[in-house]
Amino acid sequence: MSQIDSINNSGSGDEPVVPNVRKTSYWPVVKMILFVIVLAFIGRRAFQLWKLTPPKTIQINAWWLIPAALSYLIGWFPSIWFWRATLRRLQQPLDWWTAIRAYHIGQIGKYVPGKAMVLIIRGALTKSANVNPVLAGVTAAYESLVFMATGAMLGLALAPSALGPAFSKWLPLQRSWLHEQPLLWPLTIVVATFATTPFSSWLFTKLGRKVVPGQKSIGDTPPSISAGLISQGIVVMTIGWICHAFSLGFVLQSLSDAPFKMTLFPVWLASSSLSLVGGFVVLIAPGGFGVREGILIEALKDHPEIGPSTALIAAGLLRVVWFVTELVTAAVLFVAKPKTTISTD
Repeated sequence: MSQIDSINNSGSGDEPVVPNVRKTSYWPVVKMILFVIVLAFIGRRAFQLWKLTPPKTIQINAWWLIPAALSYLIGWFPSIWFWRATLRRLQQPLDWWTAIRAYHIGQIGKYVPGKAMVLIIRGALTKSANVNPVLAGVTAAYESLVFMATGAMLGLALAPSALGPAFSKWLPLQRSWLHEQPLLWPLTIVVATFATTPFSSWLFTKLGRKVVPGQKSIGDTPPSISAGLISQGIVVMTIGWICHAFSLGFVLQSLSDAPFKMTLFPVWLASSSLSLVGGFVVLIAPGGFGVREGILIEALKDHPEIGPSTALIAAGLLRVVWFVTELVTAAVLFVAKPKTTISTD
């Protein structure tokens, strides 16, 4: 059969053959380019600060890094509690062992660009406890949002007094009122955060019911996430942020010969909170790499008891301590035998 006959026959009654053309997505390339630009900007800024005030000597007391790692690890237990509480309210009880294992192994997923791998891993690891993996992933997202909202609340509330010019210079408005009414700013931030809990409750509950439709109530309690639970989460997760702040304080102490000063705690809490939240918001940065360090350096460099060079070293050392803690914890829990008992408490 000739080529012309073949074309004519293909057009008589048969659908035309459409070549299978694979669509090319340029977004991963764009994200990588943006990430490299961000890293280059932060690296250039760090080099300028280092060149401006180079340290005479670098001494690290490694013993202080042990409590830094432990306090960072302990700081995630309030988040695990809230994750279990949201699942339980949606009639998906999850035992503590599975929750701890899934949560910490899922932490490694944040180093994948986009950070969605965290939710996928946590959801997949809850299947052994008869928990809907999709709902587990969705509630893990709830936990992340409430955790970051709590950190933003603490960081912004403390920043004017704890960080001083490092924060106030970024405000577009007149800053005199921050000194004249020092309590007005933190009270506004805290009230605004708790005021959003009814909307968050409605949204989280609606999404949860869509993921698992037709859920039956247990007793007289319908499956829902209340504003009270979210408020409890904010209060409890504040303890987690305090632990993370102490972790930063211990890292800074490992670089100093001066006595351990609790008076610097507001500085630790504000700077660690804002840097972690900033790294979370910038989705193109895996694990907030570079972004978190850049914000932390800017927050600490102007403090008279820290300075630019110590801020630079502390930011890098904190990244190492936290990453090693996450990696070791995830590895230990990964090889540990999971339990299958279901907790209803």
